[in-house]
Amino acid sequence: MNLAGIFKRNNQNIRANDTVKSSEAMSKGERNYRVQNEIRNLLPGQTIQGAVVNRNGNVAQIALSQELLINARIDQSISLALGQNMSFEVKTNNGSVLSLTPLYANMANQATILRALGAAGLPETAENVEMVARMMEEGMPIDKDTILNVSRQLLEFPGQNPASIIQMIRLGLAVTELNIEQFEQYQNAGHQLLGSAETIMNELPEVFRELLSEGRTEQAFAFYEQVLNNLAEGDDAGAVIRKGTDNGTEQTAGVLPEEGAQPGRLMDPGFLHAEEVDRGGSAQEAGQNQDLTAKQWSTLSDLLRELGMDEQTTGQIRNGELSAKDVLALIRNTLSSAGEHEMPSQMLERLFAGKEFEGLLKAEVGRQWLIEPRDVADPHKVEQLYERIREQSMRLNEAIQTAGKGDLPVARSVQNLQNNVDFMNQMNHMFAYIQLPLKLAGNNAHGDLYVYTNKKNLAAKDGNVSALLHLDMEHLGALDVYVAMQQNKVSTNFTLQDESALDLIEQHISLLDERLTKRGYALKAQFQIKEDEEQEGGIMQKILDQEKNISVLSRTSFDMRA
Repeated sequence: MNLAGIFKRNNQNIRANDTVKSSEAMSKGERNYRVQNEIRNLLPGQTIQGAVVNRNGNVAQIALSQELLINARIDQSISLALGQNMSFEVKTNNGSVLSLTPLYANMANQATILRALGAAGLPETAENVEMVARMMEEGMPIDKDTILNVSRQLLEFPGQNPASIIQMIRLGLAVTELNIEQFEQYQNAGHQLLGSAETIMNELPEVFRELLSEGRTEQAFAFYEQVLNNLAEGDDAGAVIRKGTDNGTEQTAGVLPEEGAQPGRLMDPGFLHAEEVDRGGSAQEAGQNQDLTAKQWSTLSDLLRELGMDEQTTGQIRNGELSAKDVLALIRNTLSSAGEHEMPSQMLERLFAGKEFEGLLKAEVGRQWLIEPRDVADPHKVEQLYERIREQSMRLNEAIQTAGKGDLPVARSVQNLQNNVDFMNQMNHMFAYIQLPLKLAGNNAHGDLYVYTNKKNLAAKDGNVSALLHLDMEHLGALDVYVAMQQNKVSTNFTLQDESALDLIEQHISLLDERLTKRGYALKAQFQIKEDEEQEGGIMQKILDQEKNISVLSRTSFDMRA
């Protein structure tokens, strides 16, 4: 077994995890003998890494692995926290006595951390040392009250990632089990409303099928009746997600510059027509109703005619002349009057278990839970979207629970969607951030828009505003657009996945230049390819990576048309 990768010369680290991994095939005795032999041959200046497990005067016991402990001489004046993982430099080694010193990188903030813990009356445990170190990394104060508050909240949520909780406290987000889950989903890019909506669209029919398989036919029909009622009421939802500002007042989304508007207002980060960017367009602009295939429209028409629908209406359905919303409204009326006309349950089962009905249901949920690119500029429609999603997800969850199917995956998906919207609402009291589940022809796209500035520029009222737009699109892949505006000067930086996507944007950038010029702005655009080694990160990580003194702006939407 080659241990050269464990104990590296030229002042490289010796890592405990590597020791365990590289020596798995050895017996315990052979493994310890080999490692101890390497330790005897350590030279001054080399480093070793492990966890401090015991301390007695100037002798510290350090665990290099679960099996191997070494005793090392440490200057008695140096404070060490038990359990703390540290790197040590070899000072002397005569083969029997190893003298180590903690590296300066470990100790740079050690004295400050220990003083802060002492002032707060907390013991110098590894967990507490790590807590204060993380607080310092986040730019948080380490006074007594703040440390005790963070410690109390960490104790309240055992088993949760302390880093997530500390970051949430720094951002001013309420620390709850649900919020921690959502926060980490945002960090892992698992937060997308679009993904949740599409999952629910696909999973919803499972509730009906399960009820039928259990012989609960009436409950199955009642479930779909609730779903259809929910969708019918959806277009009436229109309350607003509120957004806090510096002075504690509330504002709704600002309208972006219109043609001829004077420079200095919040810039529209929309860079091209969505239709041009992703080679698609709004579903309605595509012309013919393509929610179902011609064969499916024909099959659905025949089923509805057998259920008593008139020839004229079924003819329109056969020709695809009615929208999914209209057809579902007709089916809803048919279902509500089924008892009066004594319709055969077998025929209704064929209707609701068919791919045609499922396709219409998916199309209508998509219409109500996604937003057309041209509607993004209308703050009222954006606000309606979020209120509609929240209200409908609550009623949908009630329908699933009433049906006794709260254990199905769709119930979890619906609850996650609702929690996501609630969490985003909280975020909007600290950040100008919004998700954009975009509905395009042939495919859908997810977008994140985060608008920020720093306190210095905001206080100066100099018009400096920056925005980060992230899009996940079928043809372009992941696309990040960083936009900065100072007075009437607009700078953009496009980060794309490959050369073909970059070429497409470059070919159309003149459209953005022309539109901004008409509105009094001067554009400077830069392009780059995302490096393979560049780390991916969700929108939350991008927010966390920004300056610590980000200030709140009024909530903002943007115009994809501009």
